[in-house]
Amino acid sequence: MKLAIDLHSHSGYAGGVGQIELSDVSKTMKLKGIDVFGTGDCLLPRRTKELHSLLNESAEGLYSLPGDSKNFLLQTEVIFSTKLADYKNKTIAHHVILFPDFSAIEKMQKLMDKWKMKNTIGRPFVVSNSQTELQDQLFEIAAIDPLIEIIPAHVVTPEGIFGSKNNLQQIAEFYGDFLSNIRIIETGLSADPKMLQQIPELAELTMISNSDCHSAAINRIGREFTVIDSKALSYPAIISSLRENKIAFTAEFNPQEGRFYHTGHRANRAGHEDCVIFVDEIPKDLICPICGKKMNLGVSERCQQLTDDKIIPTERKYMHLIPLVEVVAASLGIKNPASKSVLKSFGQVMKLFPSEIALWQDTKLAEKLAGSIDEKLIANILAVQNDNFSFEPAGFDGNYGVLKIK
Repeated sequence: MKLAIDLHSHSGYAGGVGQIELSDVSKTMKLKGIDVFGTGDCLLPRRTKELHSLLNESAEGLYSLPGDSKNFLLQTEVIFSTKLADYKNKTIAHHVILFPDFSAIEKMQKLMDKWKMKNTIGRPFVVSNSQTELQDQLFEIAAIDPLIEIIPAHVVTPEGIFGSKNNLQQIAEFYGDFLSNIRIIETGLSADPKMLQQIPELAELTMISNSDCHSAAINRIGREFTVIDSKALSYPAIISSLRENKIAFTAEFNPQEGRFYHTGHRANRAGHEDCVIFVDEIPKDLICPICGKKMNLGVSERCQQLTDDKIIPTERKYMHLIPLVEVVAASLGIKNPASKSVLKSFGQVMKLFPSEIALWQDTKLAEKLAGSIDEKLIANILAVQNDNFSFEPAGFDGNYGVLKIK
């Protein structure tokens, strides 16, 4: 069976957003066509208690709200920080961790207590003073349950394992002997499989895409997702499919929409009246010529540094997508995708399809849309389905790219 999964999200406990109700998440999952969704922040004791009280086990290792058809998988993001030899600064890398049940979460919470790590925010830190200590921590987590999965998150964004802030040449420097347990990576919003598939240590790994969302909004949940071939609707079957690279396809942001695609500084930074974006000639020291402060190297440029042209890429199926509600907003000339007029038009389109994922995969899309909605919107939907869109300018320094539909 094919399952659409989105396994990286955050709750209100991660900061920057208000409380996110699971009932609202479920409603959006139905609209989008997501079958299994990561809970976000499940390691935080308050969140653990909340999830335990709201969810019932609906299948082995999956959970649902009472009377609801959508499934949740227990998930959190954890930031690992360590001091590596020959590196001046600490290496910090974000990871998604998947848990098979609440018992496994409780055991990791006890590890956090043993290590004297704070567990008071949605996205906790696990700190170590050496690569050996980090390696031991990772092995202890993995030993909790053979079905726990540790996944490097958004691998080439500045704070990903291969990001520019770390500037690692080999991720073995970070993982040591634990490297063989890294089987899956998350592409992130500023990269896609094509950009990553010729990076030596990533080339043979399973690549998945997740929304990494902090909201239940229609343009956040499922903005990236993964469709897997799975033997069953269960946590063990999903983990097995991911470990065995049984990926039907991933749906990706066009990387140029991602907030860290290019190197640059945005206009609202201190000392800036104008923005500056570097594509071809990037200052070697990454010092901004306007404000004199250091920039983060863009994901595009970081991938170029790491790529080995001798590697023969593994064939991976993926598509670039824009959330339908954003296509509607662009067609109406409205910036806010949550406006009433945008949601009204979105609803009219969705009456014709069982879900947004089903819409994007429909081979007779033009026929089904004809005569039901505005012709400009039809043309834009078809353009997105055929990958006829771009972002001008592309994303940089925390700014999303600006959509241009051809």
